[in-house]
Amino acid sequence: MKRVFWGLILILSAGAIGVHAQDTHFTQFYSNPLYLGPSFAGGVPGQRAVANYRNQWMGVPKGFHTYGVSWDYNMSVFHSGFGLVAQRDQAGAGNYGNTRMGTLYSYDFTPTPDIHLRPGLGFYIQQISINFFDLTFGDQLALDPAPPTSLIYPGKSAVWDIDVSSSLMMYSYNTWVGFTWDHMLKPVNSFYNDEARTPFKFSLYGGYRYITKGFLMSKIEQSITGAFNFRVQGEYKQLDLGLYFMNEPLSFGFWWRGMPKGKVNKRIDALAFMVGYKFDNLSVGYSYDFTISRLGIGSGGSHEISLAMTFKTVVRKRWKALPCPTF
Repeated sequence: MKRVFWGLILILSAGAIGVHAQDTHFTQFYSNPLYLGPSFAGGVPGQRAVANYRNQWMGVPKGFHTYGVSWDYNMSVFHSGFGLVAQRDQAGAGNYGNTRMGTLYSYDFTPTPDIHLRPGLGFYIQQISINFFDLTFGDQLALDPAPPTSLIYPGKSAVWDIDVSSSLMMYSYNTWVGFTWDHMLKPVNSFYNDEARTPFKFSLYGGYRYITKGFLMSKIEQSITGAFNFRVQGEYKQLDLGLYFMNEPLSFGFWWRGMPKGKVNKRIDALAFMVGYKFDNLSVGYSYDFTISRLGIGSGGSHEISLAMTFKTVVRKRWKALPCPTF
């Protein structure tokens, strides 16, 4: 019964029926760049393929699982970047799922020799789905076996819709700042014929990289990077602050997540650490979130794994890569 209760809570939290759903958050958000914003499409020379997996709240039965893959390509001769992305969130006893697939485009132009502006657009199709018959509701808990519920099931277990996102990023050799507006079309977030829609999500992110060993136009062997990511979606607000330390080929970092102001028990949501290793053109990252909020350590925290592979091509002109960390 306890497992059933937690499974139902997860479904409601995931927004299967409600209107206040929040998007999945990745601790290694720079290792999932196309999810962060379409401006990151083509952010490296040549091509890049990325895979991500997040297991959130392992201590909760049938918790949240997120799978994502992406591919992007830099067409420097046209100052453009192209990308494809697919992601699926799955949670709860009813196998609530949110699948999103999209294509992205970015354009890079230089108002000054040292400053780049990179707007981007993303176009998506998405599907939310659930198996209501795998759920057990409150009016079914009195008897064993459970009687039919009085809940009126919707006529459909999957809903499709379209969506758009836009972003703008400004960067130089060691500094960057960007803004993303997600869910510009507010896609449907309900299996019933009501007005429940996914709220807008706004993200502001940036950082600074300090090179301790190496050169900008050659191999950077050591660096320290400070970064932030602030998100607002509906009534939900969250800020990530962290530091990355890179000593080629090893990287590691520490993150604080929460809000500086507000109630004391809401100021810190989690503390996270991450470690990464680079094998030539393959980068592997792992992170773990320690839950500090009222949910407690009983949630089991969150694990995240990322893989990124780059395929360099011949670049006919001098090209500046984004200074963002990869983990």
